[in-house]
Amino acid sequence: MDSLGFFIDIGGQEEDTNVKNDQEEVAPMVEDEVMGAKDAQTEAKQRNRARTERSLSTFLFGKTVVDTDDVQDDDSDTEEDEGIESENVDESEDDEKGKDIQPISAQPSMPDDVFGSALGVSGGKRKRKAAWVDKEDSEVLVKDVTATFTKAVGKHGEKETSIEQYGRSLSRKFKSVVGEPTWASLDKKEDEDSDEEFLRETTDLVEKKGRLENLQKGTLQFRKLKDINYSTHKEGAVIRSTEFHPTSTVGMVAGNNGTVSLFQIDGKENPKIQTVNFENFPIKTAKFSANGNEIIVGSQHHPHFFVYDMMIGKTIKVPWRNKTTEHNTQKFEVSRDGKLIAFIGRFGFIHIISARTKEFLRSFKMNDSCQALKFSPDSSSLYSTGEGGEVYIWDLRSSSCLHKFADSGCLSGTAVAVSSHHLATGSSSGVVNVYNVNNIAKAATAYPQPDKVILNLTTQIEDLVFNPTGEILAMSSMEKEGAVKLVHFPSTTVFSNFPGSFNLARANSLSFSPGGGYFSVGNNKGAANLYRVNHYKEY
Repeated sequence: MDSLGFFIDIGGQEEDTNVKNDQEEVAPMVEDEVMGAKDAQTEAKQRNRARTERSLSTFLFGKTVVDTDDVQDDDSDTEEDEGIESENVDESEDDEKGKDIQPISAQPSMPDDVFGSALGVSGGKRKRKAAWVDKEDSEVLVKDVTATFTKAVGKHGEKETSIEQYGRSLSRKFKSVVGEPTWASLDKKEDEDSDEEFLRETTDLVEKKGRLENLQKGTLQFRKLKDINYSTHKEGAVIRSTEFHPTSTVGMVAGNNGTVSLFQIDGKENPKIQTVNFENFPIKTAKFSANGNEIIVGSQHHPHFFVYDMMIGKTIKVPWRNKTTEHNTQKFEVSRDGKLIAFIGRFGFIHIISARTKEFLRSFKMNDSCQALKFSPDSSSLYSTGEGGEVYIWDLRSSSCLHKFADSGCLSGTAVAVSSHHLATGSSSGVVNVYNVNNIAKAATAYPQPDKVILNLTTQIEDLVFNPTGEILAMSSMEKEGAVKLVHFPSTTVFSNFPGSFNLARANSLSFSPGGGYFSVGNNKGAANLYRVNHYKEY
């Protein structure tokens, strides 16, 4: 057996006939030198089969031995001897060595990376190519395009004689101004869109979310997006209400011309979904019901309000003058549990109606005219303030006043907002006081001192709104352009970079989306400005 020798071409470049000839030549040698005819035949078949499999593997997947530039004619004899000696090694040793060597394609008609990383080919990482290239672009020169200009003929300087490709010129100018986008870079490695990259980005996102669990004070990371009503701007000169649907990515914009429009909030185009017109009904307040199935609108000029049922597309008029003797329905609030609606009436009255049946239930009475009210987050109580500068806390279960206290330094209360931990009140002088809800609930004194006094606005506070997490308080005044501020909680410091250089005009309404990711400001220019608050990942 020691004298047995054979030769196999592992170049993978010859035809299958060479492999067969090798097999036929080796078989007689095995029969002559191996003792026992049956043993010789069996061993010959096994070796022939092994050689055939290796030859096919070499042809399909490349060489298992890395050669330098194909063999020179002068050194052919030497390398053949080395090849013969290497083939005398046991098959087990060949298999072990093969595991440590990455195959390289030996087929001249195929590129080195034809099988990609799935087969472990080490031919290097290929450069990305453009998905589509217009061959005619290479024929268009800068001077050809300049020659088509009809204005300022003969005054374009070097462009009139430039032989630079027009497409390359545009690309160069774009990169000099904007820079090259990452997705458009041809130098980017193709395997960057791998599972490892996805895992790395996902891990970074999770870690980042964990690190920024609480909103940081100082500066707010936000982006100005296209207006919610970008596609229409026909809701009226003054936007009275901007609201976000409680369960869907839908925004509502209502103006003083009696038009309510619904938009799909995507941050890019915000396409319009539907428009509802209320003829001769200047809208003062418009809100979604708690379940999002209805739109409730009120006016300062009519003693009735309308309910639009979005499920059946029907508008319902709800008169209530006979029961309440009220002449308008301009301001109201909807409880979060969807059971009650509170309307501000005349002479300090607050009227409570059923959100489901729209029936009048009861009324509360303040000592002075009511200017603003807001339900608590759990809908168990109602906070109201008015001209007397006092804040009332009403228990909706017992229909009684739990507590009344004087708002510090306030002559006339104009706005109120409640979160799980804080109560914010706004006054006609632009002062916003912040109280701790738990301390107020104890009713220890009728003259409590606020935890924080915010003096960033100097005109009457029109609106106060907490975001869903209670980390941001938005406050605005409609008596001065751009009078909108966002306050960080619990530090009660104002974000210094909002609203920035953008002119918000006079703000009439403020609203946060259910997840806090979007913030909207309706103004007197017919626009419902939309912002993306980057800290919150949800709608």
